Amino acid sequence: MEIKTLCILLMFVGIAVAVKNRMEKGMAGGIFDSAKPKSIPQDVVESALVKFESMRARLEGRYGRSLTRPSVTQVKVQVVRGLMYHVTIIAGLSPTPKESKSVRPEVQKDFFECHIKVWSQPKMNSESSLSLKAQDFSITKDCQASDIKDEYRDLFDKFLMTFKREYRQNDGTNEYEYRYSVFVQNMLTVEMFNQFEQGTAKYGPTKFADMTEAEFRKLQSGPLKKTGIKKQAAIPQGPVPEEYDWRTHGAVTPVKNQGMCGSCWAFSAIGNMEGQWQIKKGELISLSEQELVDCDKVDGGCEGGEMSDAYEAIIKLGGAMSEEKYPYRGENEKCKFNMTDVRVKINGYVNISKNETEMAGWLAAHGPISIGINALMMQFYFGGIAHPWKIFCSPDSLDHGVLIVGYSVKDGEPYWIVKNSWGKDWGEEGYYLVYRGDGTCGLNLDNTSCIVD
Repeated sequence: MEIKTLCILLMFVGIAVAVKNRMEKGMAGGIFDSAKPKSIPQDVVESALVKFESMRARLEGRYGRSLTRPSVTQVKVQVVRGLMYHVTIIAGLSPTPKESKSVRPEVQKDFFECHIKVWSQPKMNSESSLSLKAQDFSITKDCQASDIKDEYRDLFDKFLMTFKREYRQNDGTNEYEYRYSVFVQNMLTVEMFNQFEQGTAKYGPTKFADMTEAEFRKLQSGPLKKTGIKKQAAIPQGPVPEEYDWRTHGAVTPVKNQGMCGSCWAFSAIGNMEGQWQIKKGELISLSEQELVDCDKVDGGCEGGEMSDAYEAIIKLGGAMSEEKYPYRGENEKCKFNMTDVRVKINGYVNISKNETEMAGWLAAHGPISIGINALMMQFYFGGIAHPWKIFCSPDSLDHGVLIVGYSVKDGEPYWIVKNSWGKDWGEEGYYLVYRGDGTCGLNLDNTSCIVD
């Protein structure tokens, strides 16, 4: 009897091991979680998101409310003829109902999730070439509204304490619950960014984690046009140094904070001018961004601008005043420019190069570079080398002005050292480390510098 029992137990163990092995190998017909999320092909996630966006209008019509940025929260894999990816996408429902005749109970929900299948299959008569197609989905059968997720409540309360936020509760405004809903949507985005990050960057609840995407975009310049500057910089010939950092050469002022004003363009241009003046004249002066916000009549002050226009404005004004004489206030005010207080003059400006090797060579020889970048990933950036997929950080959507002050390599990963203008309590002491070599987030498309004779 004991031998029989032992044999039965061994049989069950054998079955369990066989099932486990078959799952690990991809048992045909079985659906299983991807053990390595970063191994999911980028085009699979992109196909699912594109399919979702194609249905956005119908989804909003059904729920009578606008949808937030979607987040991919799970990808499961099924072995068929090829692979079937089961992608779960969650989006939030905006708190303000759109004009709609819908009276469905779902409109009272905070989120909904959709399940989209993406089929990767061998092309006809070819086992090595694959075709990829996101399957059509039903907004009634494959999408389901759900209530707010409570598992982030403790993290939200910790966030409120850390950043000294106070939101009203039980006064009819539901301000606390609204901000918690925004926070949850953002944490789902954070998890997606962390899941598919190609570099070492980490994302989390930064000081912007309770802001909607629209609110966060007010910190940026708005759409930047790829530089129209015709004069090209002369690119140095010869070997490019392996690394270079203008902070160690005294050409970079401390990290500043633009506040809730969309004046990043002014900080980027002024940072470049500060560096060029120090390199040419031997004096590092903290210059006035507020002068550009108030006195540059081509750009929009706190509503955004262009770095090339900023150079032109400084030339026409007659120079840049110091921050001490014209301090930053973070709002549009009457121009208070005083020619007698000018500390720095520039003589022109140049476009540099879209080639990142040439950019590095120019930077090492001549100084920090003013650039435009897609800031989408920056809202939740904690630190590390950021190397996001292009579907999350399109190079065609430049909306933020920053300053490249150097470059280096860490554990084989080349990266740019980017000075931001959101204070030292953001990112790596106010800096953004971005992968160097493939035009990440479009940082190579709008890079310029002023000229100091």
